[in-house]
Amino acid sequence: MSIYSPARWLAAGALVCASTSAFAQQTPTPTPPPNIANYQQLRKSFRIGVRVTNQLNNFDQSARFEQDTIEDITDFLDPSQIATVVGLQNAFFGAVQAVFDIRGGTAIGSYAQNSSVLTISVVSPTGQVLLQENGTPCTFSFNGANRQQTFNTFDALVDDESTPTSQAILGCLSRSFARFSPADPLAGNPNSLQASLTRSALDLANGDSAIEQDPVPEGVAVPNDPWLIGATYNTGSAGRFDIDRVDARIQRSFRIFEGNRAMLKIDLPLNYARINGSDTYSAQLGIGLEIPVIDRKWSIEPRIGYGAVYSEDLGSVGHILQGSITSRYVINGVGRGKVVIGNMVGYAQTLDTPGTSANINPDLKNWSLRNGIAYDLPLKARLFSRGSSMRASYAFTQYLGSDLRNNSFHEATLSFGLRGREDSPRATRDLIRINLSTIQARDFSSYTIGVGFRF
Repeated sequence: MSIYSPARWLAAGALVCASTSAFAQQTPTPTPPPNIANYQQLRKSFRIGVRVTNQLNNFDQSARFEQDTIEDITDFLDPSQIATVVGLQNAFFGAVQAVFDIRGGTAIGSYAQNSSVLTISVVSPTGQVLLQENGTPCTFSFNGANRQQTFNTFDALVDDESTPTSQAILGCLSRSFARFSPADPLAGNPNSLQASLTRSALDLANGDSAIEQDPVPEGVAVPNDPWLIGATYNTGSAGRFDIDRVDARIQRSFRIFEGNRAMLKIDLPLNYARINGSDTYSAQLGIGLEIPVIDRKWSIEPRIGYGAVYSEDLGSVGHILQGSITSRYVINGVGRGKVVIGNMVGYAQTLDTPGTSANINPDLKNWSLRNGIAYDLPLKARLFSRGSSMRASYAFTQYLGSDLRNNSFHEATLSFGLRGREDSPRATRDLIRINLSTIQARDFSSYTIGVGFRF
């Protein structure tokens, strides 16, 4: 079974369709998907409601199901499986309607009374049929001599993802995840790879910019640029989805021009997440060049970032490339501390996945705007004969372009740092920093604790 099977129960069914034009010419009036058997009260990533009615014997029965993974979701459209619950006559000749909530994306599959035609539509939560890139509605049909033959052909072809109709259905589903899922691993929400790339491009929590380092005391050697290694634990919720994740980050800065504070930054964030019990993995690579325009006052940083995400249980694979430019400006002498103002503009696009013909690229193109402020305050208290500091920051992120589930979010952080000894070159930097943060958005909240080390 292919990893690209978030739509495997949809994709190949359309391969046996001689034409979809009969369904594609008209867009049905939006009707919210029926809450069959109250399936919307279920909490798992995949939830299904199925209703079977038969005018011949006044039969009417509904049921709901939930699953943690995408596996075997096709069975809910298999008439032989349906017959084990409602009987052969009802399964093969009655009207069957199934609503599939696939980790936030919604599709409806149905057989009409006394018909072997299966119709499938990818819809919004309000029932609006989504559109393909060419403007054609995401409504498809396929047919066979009887329902079992229709389903068997559909099931045998689900791994063939190269036909135009299969590509169209997969594209519809991929875009629906970004638009409607509050916990899609790739894009559309603050927990996604897309948001992680944006946050990495402007991180005001750690004070790691070239212009924030304090002057080196007289007689003390200039330190080498540090490694930054950190880890955070995050817990939160997004609608019905419970999210726990662990982030690790490795960063190294290099001074590439002698006598100049410009720094080449190599950044490697790694992530493991559990979304409703399903494993998700992602990794990023960021390369930026921070250039001080005014020494210890103002810098700009062009940066390019790439990220990939993978989840077998959720059926998610994706890649994103992002370019950005960031400005940081420091205002010293604000009380006993300093203010850092950060502004970032970026552009990101999802990419095709190498090694597959499946259309799992939602083709997202988004501008990102991230603006924030931080206040860094040296504390009078000393720990282990070392200086300490407190830092508070806030950032607001907004996306423009392709439709997303959350096109903005807020992030606030409070952190405490411990510096090197005063007779050490490291006295100008926090060696250890403990962070507490939260992200808030529509139907989304998360809380994070983390620790970072420089050496």
